Amino acid sequence: MQTNTLVSLDIKFETADIIPAPFSHQIVVKAALDKPTIPLSFQILYTYRDDLTEEEILEEGFTVKDDFSWEGQLDAAWKEPILQLMTQTPEKFSTKALEEEENFFEITLNNQEKGVPKNQESWEYLLQELMQAVFETAEKEAPLYIIFVEIDQQKKASSVEVSLQFAQRNARVYTMDGEDKAEKEIDWELAKDLIQLVFVGEFMPEKATTNEPKNTGKYISTGDGIWYEFTKSLKNPNGNRYYLTDLMAAWNEVKFA
Repeated sequence: MQTNTLVSLDIKFETADIIPAPFSHQIVVKAALDKPTIPLSFQILYTYRDDLTEEEILEEGFTVKDDFSWEGQLDAAWKEPILQLMTQTPEKFSTKALEEEENFFEITLNNQEKGVPKNQESWEYLLQELMQAVFETAEKEAPLYIIFVEIDQQKKASSVEVSLQFAQRNARVYTMDGEDKAEKEIDWELAKDLIQLVFVGEFMPEKATTNEPKNTGKYISTGDGIWYEFTKSLKNPNGNRYYLTDLMAAWNEVKFA
């Protein structure tokens, strides 16, 4: 699609019919793209919870006040990825009937053209990133931090900490090797690929610890104060016996980027 005449973008999203409460939800985003920053309104509403008790909602890790709305200015760094995705979106909207297992997704351009983009999956991924950016900008959530620590046989520790600030689409890496410390900005996509890979693993909280690592081994913390040890509380997921090897390679790529 052409972007030179794009002034505004609205997004409507709703989880598939097969997604039950308390997980089912709707998201509405309205953004202006003709300003230096991006005036944006965001709303997420959780649906079909009337038949659930408060206890049932809490058991799934939610609260009874998960609905959220916000209006403000999103950083200008978001304009390029939005426009880039727009250029990758076919001119004609999808006419395929919505299946029960598919999410509803619709974009409106300049308050006129409306439809389902054929590259819906890419748009849904962008929406998830936008939502995280809104949460950070609204100070509802902190930026994402992931820490990797390796302790060798001599008990010498080295660490790599990656920070992803979705609000500014900025990624930084902090390294410590003994007394040597370093900090640098790294490519956003490289850092994002690492984070995605991290969460593919099989995390076992019941075998994890809140204590700082001191013994020989490799450890990851996802910012919640819980440490997962490679092969013990963080394992290869089913069907991927090379996951931990690939994860180490990804950490080294980020460390030496």
